[in-house]
Amino acid sequence: MMVVLRALHELTACWKKIGHYNMKCRWIPGTGGYRESSMLNDPVHSIGDQYSIIETDEAIASANVVKFEVQLYKARDEKYLLDLQRVQGPQFLFLDLCAALLAQLQVI
Repeated sequence: MMVVLRALHELTACWKKIGHYNMKCRWIPGTGGYRESSMLNDPVHSIGDQYSIIETDEAIASANVVKFEVQLYKARDEKYLLDLQRVQGPQFLFLDLCAALLAQLQVI
């Protein structure tokens, strides 16, 4: 899960931990995400923390917000299955996010 969280961090996505292997996430394309916000008020957002969602007026007002859930499953041996489910937002932006996440994870 730490590898997935690092990849989300690199894509400037925000997340909230629901369970040990389940996260609610938000991504706004073309913004600095929480990296820019964290410089202003230094909220809790490190990879090991329980949550990293920072609500800003820009994030709430944007029509390009993609909200999604991430669920990690362990298969046999040392194989893992990552399930991404779009909750809200444009479908094509979600597909762009999925492609970027897979590239960040060095799967493709």
